[in-house]
Amino acid sequence: MDDRARLVAVLEHGRDGGARAAEVLRVRRVSLEQAGARQAPVQREEVSWVVRVWRDGGAAGVGSAPLASDAVSQALAAAEKAPPDPLAGPAERMAIRTGALGIDDHRHPQIAEEDRVEILAFAEKAFAQGGLRARSLRYRQWREERAWMSTRGVEATEAATAYEVAAEVAAGDVTARHRIASRHFSDVASLPFGPELRRRMEPLGRSAAVPAGRPPLAVEPRVMADLIRLFATAFSATAVRGGGFLSAFLGKRLANPVLHVTDDPGLFGGLYTRAFDDRGVPPIPVTLLKEGVVHGLYHDPETARAEGLRPTGHVTGGALAPTNLIVRPGARTRNVILGELGTYLLLDRLPPIDTTTGLLDGEVPVVVVERGERVGSARVRMNLSIPALLSAIQELAADQERSCEVDASTTIFAGSVLTP
Repeated sequence: MDDRARLVAVLEHGRDGGARAAEVLRVRRVSLEQAGARQAPVQREEVSWVVRVWRDGGAAGVGSAPLASDAVSQALAAAEKAPPDPLAGPAERMAIRTGALGIDDHRHPQIAEEDRVEILAFAEKAFAQGGLRARSLRYRQWREERAWMSTRGVEATEAATAYEVAAEVAAGDVTARHRIASRHFSDVASLPFGPELRRRMEPLGRSAAVPAGRPPLAVEPRVMADLIRLFATAFSATAVRGGGFLSAFLGKRLANPVLHVTDDPGLFGGLYTRAFDDRGVPPIPVTLLKEGVVHGLYHDPETARAEGLRPTGHVTGGALAPTNLIVRPGARTRNVILGELGTYLLLDRLPPIDTTTGLLDGEVPVVVVERGERVGSARVRMNLSIPALLSAIQELAADQERSCEVDASTTIFAGSVLTP
């Protein structure tokens, strides 16, 4: 039985069980993971089936399992217990474009062991030269084949690759983590992964006093990307309907007007680019913040029907989630902006963030920079809300960089974001 016939059989199984409508997603992932240049790689092949069924009245059920029959049985059983929902059902028919996305690396079959070892060995050498101890160092690559079909006559397939290098290093009591990922092997092979961690760790190992007067806080693209990545999860229509902090800001100003953020699931070669989401919806760009004002949300087929909108194609793993995020850069260069600051603090990482309440709270390491020199580091406290933090932005630089799935720039915040 070929792949298409298997999908058809799953839909028929659901209908035979009493479903009036159904959809199925099959994912086959072949992965390889290697921990350190001298370790043997571990290869895996995994297949998963996600099945959704709807009975009369819209009672919906979902099942997920390595075997299609088990996923169908789970979905039918869940639908038996579910309440009716007039908004529930498969997504409407929409044209799915599967070509020219730049997400299936043609080099993938030719990547050899020496190619992977070179990346890991170069990182290990950089760590050793900086006196760093690698707590973990991991290379991963995978290729996914996704196939989707629904009883509404929609079907689509796509294949995509991804590569990742991640590490945690330590020098005494100081630790740091770093991760790079891309759809293309050449990207992770060419980025200076080890030297970047060594550069970060060097000033963190020296103590320095926080200058008086609460100097401004500079946030590099890597850390700004972490903030936007977490912040964007609040733009789920499901989370907003559930009372998330963003529900009080719909259509209102949330951040300084210089902050403009979009989500583009069709970005060529983007880490989270795809032809269709887990509900078979071709994704569309969403403007999350339009010059500081909350503008758009992520919608699945059900929340979109409730609002009379088109679903945005952001369902992943059963939930609405961000894809490729882009922060519009500023006009001036990083060097000019930082040169004017004189003395400032450089944030190394974020404190814990509760994306439901929108609160940040915790101690974080900052590097003290005086006249361009990183003199050492200190611990400071951040205890404020995401809206308060984003409203304290003073300027974005022009140095846009891609950190995994987020394009962000160096951002300057007022020193008031730090707790006295």
